[in-house]
Amino acid sequence: MDSAGVVGSFALLENGSGKFTIANLSHYKDTASSPLSSFFILPSLIALDKGIINHNQASWASLDSTTYYQNIITQIGRQTIIKIIDSIHYGKGVVSANMDEFWKDGSLKITADEQLGLVKRVFFKELPFQKRSQEIFKKMILKEDNSNYKLSYLTAADPTTNNTWVVGYEEENTHIYFFVLHTTGKTATASNNSVTLLKKILLQQGFLQGLR
Repeated sequence: MDSAGVVGSFALLENGSGKFTIANLSHYKDTASSPLSSFFILPSLIALDKGIINHNQASWASLDSTTYYQNIITQIGRQTIIKIIDSIHYGKGVVSANMDEFWKDGSLKITADEQLGLVKRVFFKELPFQKRSQEIFKKMILKEDNSNYKLSYLTAADPTTNNTWVVGYEEENTHIYFFVLHTTGKTATASNNSVTLLKKILLQQGFLQGLR
């Protein structure tokens, strides 16, 4: 990844075999960073359960719409957010009093390993939310769906630090592959190309072609 102008880690888990492919193990396991807007997984699920987000696809906002999710988090309330974070053992640290920025101000941090585990639990509807809410959330993050594969992910980026996340999974020939890409760009341009980098890595590994 360094040749792409970024440093960080990439991991891919083949669910059927349990095989892991990891680039930069120490970073993947030990480096905790602010989740940024990838944290919006949790308020999305809470809001779906509570009816704050309805089940009409046309009403869904982009997961990187910070203003939209700040409003949702305010409606949910700090105590409910903290309770859910504690119940699923999400990340490290505490939720700061700043409800507009705790997911990006460094008070709450998460590792790439934890991110991968979380998206896997979402896929199998194992989180303490209604199964219907988790199924709807999976539709919210579906980005590509064609005859060869389905690609689902959410992204997050901080232009001030070039810290980026791409978290999700690929479905190909009935097999599921979970992935996480966590990078810190040497330049803002490199950081903003995290999805392009993800697809490049997946193609190099033989994915996105219907051949797996």
